[in-house]
Amino acid sequence: MLLAIFIFKWANEDSPVYRPLIQDMRLVDSVKIADVLDQERIYYYADIKNHMLYVNQEQSELARVSLAKIGIVIEYPKISMHTDLHKAYDEFIKQKKLDEETGKIWQRPWFFKLLKLVIGALVIIILILAVVRPALASIIYDEDEK
Repeated sequence: MLLAIFIFKWANEDSPVYRPLIQDMRLVDSVKIADVLDQERIYYYADIKNHMLYVNQEQSELARVSLAKIGIVIEYPKISMHTDLHKAYDEFIKQKKLDEETGKIWQRPWFFKLLKLVIGALVIIILILAVVRPALASIIYDEDEK
């Protein structure tokens, strides 16, 4: 029962997952980037020791688009500055399509949510088969014998 409760709490938990947005903060104007992320209300944190900036995984696309609006396009391993907004968006859209086509299924944001649902369903099925069914069977068969 404790295991089932633990898995239910784990499945319902939506703790944010952070992924790197900028791998070397020394190459960009970090104050300008932080201002943009704050204006868009994107959750982020900076790892000062490793010079990296992390954003909430669910908001990473919004972060990249917001930075592209001000002319900063992040293409790993380089970060480029553009004065033309249309060129920045075109590069961002091309990279987004490439990432969707070549991305692995377990790296997609919906995969872990689906995995939690499947594990929760398996726990419920096991609980029914291992605990509830034998308890009902013993109650029903005890009444039949009397």
